[in-house]
Amino acid sequence: MTVKGVLMAGGKGTRLRPITYSIPKPLVPVAGKPVISYILDSFYNAGVKDIIITTGYKFEALIKGVLENKFSDQNILFSVEKDPAGTAGGVKLAENFIDDTFVVGSGDILIDFDVSKMIEEHKKRGANITIALTRVDDPSQFGIAEVDDEGYVKRFLEKPKKSETFSNTINAGVYVIEPSVLEYIPKGVQFDFAKDLFPKAMANGIKIYTYEINGVWLDAGRPGDLIKANQIMVDKYGDRNINGSRMILKARIPDGVNVSGPTYIGEGVAIGKGSSIDSSTIYEGVQIGNDVEIKNSVIMSSCRILDGSKISDSVIMQNTVIGEACEIRNSVLSQKLNLQKGSRVFDVALSSEIIQDEN
Repeated sequence: MTVKGVLMAGGKGTRLRPITYSIPKPLVPVAGKPVISYILDSFYNAGVKDIIITTGYKFEALIKGVLENKFSDQNILFSVEKDPAGTAGGVKLAENFIDDTFVVGSGDILIDFDVSKMIEEHKKRGANITIALTRVDDPSQFGIAEVDDEGYVKRFLEKPKKSETFSNTINAGVYVIEPSVLEYIPKGVQFDFAKDLFPKAMANGIKIYTYEINGVWLDAGRPGDLIKANQIMVDKYGDRNINGSRMILKARIPDGVNVSGPTYIGEGVAIGKGSSIDSSTIYEGVQIGNDVEIKNSVIMSSCRILDGSKISDSVIMQNTVIGEACEIRNSVLSQKLNLQKGSRVFDVALSSEIIQDEN
């Protein structure tokens, strides 16, 4: 039998609010496609074409977005949770779908690596559970793992305090598992992989093998991470090299417009004279006026940015209008806002309908 896949995509993405008020986190775009598409592609390239996605929050939008972006020969089912079941509990609800080795992934984390090699290592070892690990600078928001000389987990610790940290190697949220492990997941209660299942499995003598990934892994859980995620994927998949910068350009760039850094510009984008775009992502249908400066930012579809405005280190949601001579720094603006001429927005998340003229 072929390896099947399970993707966990039911979270609310609270750290990305107000972005996730209108878009479920797995559908937040990164370099032109939803973040969940990257792990779906990784599964597909590993031959994992039969997939079930566990979901809950904004499930109608999620289902629609996934079906619009999948490969034609990917077979995708959805398991909608009425009540949160936890990461492992959600997989337990889908156990009738599982009949052999299966691979589990997080649909709301940017994951892009060769999953086939992880599956090969799992089978070569004859493991019951193999977990993907990656290294981060700050492990305090993740589950860290200590690994022995043979590559097996010695212990886990979730979200360690600085004084408790013994490793910067974290659980990357991708697992290859044998179906026999499902018997350790109880029905009808919230049950998580790292907090509940893995300690229980180890207590019952099951060794957990590890696989350190070589590829892209990023929890784009905060607006700054989302900006970084776009830059990373443009740098990886950019199809044009201008002045040493990788870019994905789907619209013509007029003469006199300066584009630099890892930048994505979508279809139907219009950019006025004297404007500059640096290390930013500009999605479909955005209208940019004259002498506009955009740096280290994400501008989602159908926004309008009028003459002389400056945007840096910010995320602007779809259908928002930025008036003339505005300045936005280190902020998040939700959809359908209307900033009046001369507005200054620094270090905030805005979701009100109108910002009054400050002049």
